[in-house]
Amino acid sequence: MTTASRAETVPLAAHATCAAAGVRDGLRAAQYYIRDLANADRFGKGEPNRVPFLSRFVARGARMVDALMNWSANVSIALFLPSWRKLPSPFTPGLMHAVAKDIRSDRLTHNPTFNAYFYRAAIHVAGRYSSPPWLILEHRVDAARRSLAPRLDEAVSDNEMMARILIALAGQGPVARIGAVSEKNRFFAKAETNVAVFSIACVALMFAADGKPTGAIDEDEFFTVTGALIGPRLSAITRLIEANDEAGLARELADIKSMY
Repeated sequence: MTTASRAETVPLAAHATCAAAGVRDGLRAAQYYIRDLANADRFGKGEPNRVPFLSRFVARGARMVDALMNWSANVSIALFLPSWRKLPSPFTPGLMHAVAKDIRSDRLTHNPTFNAYFYRAAIHVAGRYSSPPWLILEHRVDAARRSLAPRLDEAVSDNEMMARILIALAGQGPVARIGAVSEKNRFFAKAETNVAVFSIACVALMFAADGKPTGAIDEDEFFTVTGALIGPRLSAITRLIEANDEAGLARELADIKSMY
């Protein structure tokens, strides 16, 4: 569970936000393991007789439950809050500064921009570079946001702010599980998953900081381009994150941005 809010004026809102994120992530974890179990009848591809009957029976039931959970979630979101799953576009002018500014935000009805961007960006990036199912925990994104709040008032450059955000996200580890990584994306598997996912999300936000027309390229394609550009730098980024070297990581991010 995330830490309590440091905004003294809204402690109840902060605790409610934490509780809601925790409940949602509990359901996400349950759904993930149901989907994972549904792969039981795929062991020994082409040789279904090698899988026990009980495993095949449980797998079929798991797929039915998973379909029902997905349908229920989609209907609820469509009826009550259609914008809940929408990724804030990195092409939105000023989004990088809005993300940083929103680190202290506590809301009951909707995610802060920080949570909304990084949680949904993680889903998009994981979907581009690995096979489903994925388990991405929103309350850990929120934990990273709250851990940054006490330092928000410090005057730092954009590169330094993104370095802090990347270190915080990698440390909290919101991406709990991903599926198999394809051979063409093998660079993605060479770094720790959270480092790879959130490096792409952070650098994409830096690349598009001034806004960009989305007619030529959509967000998913942009994450792909970003991943291709930073793939060779993931080892260096990993070392800097492990060393908690904010200044060094900020220089690395600035160098990467200069390539775009």
